[in-house]
Amino acid sequence: MLTEDVVIRALREHLAADGWQIVSWSAPDQHGTDLVAVRDGTRLEVEAKGGGSSKPHTARYGQPFSTAQVRVHVGEAVLTALRVVATGTARAAVAFPDTPRHRSQAGAVEQVLHRLGITVYWVREDGSVTSGEFLAQ
Repeated sequence: MLTEDVVIRALREHLAADGWQIVSWSAPDQHGTDLVAVRDGTRLEVEAKGGGSSKPHTARYGQPFSTAQVRVHVGEAVLTALRVVATGTARAAVAFPDTPRHRSQAGAVEQVLHRLGITVYWVREDGSVTSGEFLAQ
C-alpha cells in the first residue's frame, strides 16, 4: 500500500529526473503544500494523497482507504489545486496512488482538471510515476 510519504518520495524522484528542482516537501503530518518544485522559472505546487493510513495509532492503520475516504481525499486534493490555480502564482498538480478507487474518483473530473491545467500524477506500487492518464469508470 502506498502511503502519502511514499507517494511524495516517488514524485520527488520523478520530478528531479525530469529536470525540476525540488524546493520543499512536507511529511504527511505537516500542514502546507506537500511538494514544491521549480523549473525554467515555473513553480509547481503538488497536493499528494496516500492509499491508506500510515499512523499506527489509527483504527485503520495499514489498511487501504475505503471508497468514501478516497472520495474525500481526492476532493481535498482537487480543492487545494484549485486554490493554487486561483492565485495564479504557480502550476498546480495532484498526486495519487494508482489504484482503481483513486482512478475512479479522479476520473470523474478528468476533463475539468485538464482544462484548468492541473496535472495528475499517478504513483504505482513499484514507485514509477505517470501523469495525465485517466481511466474514467
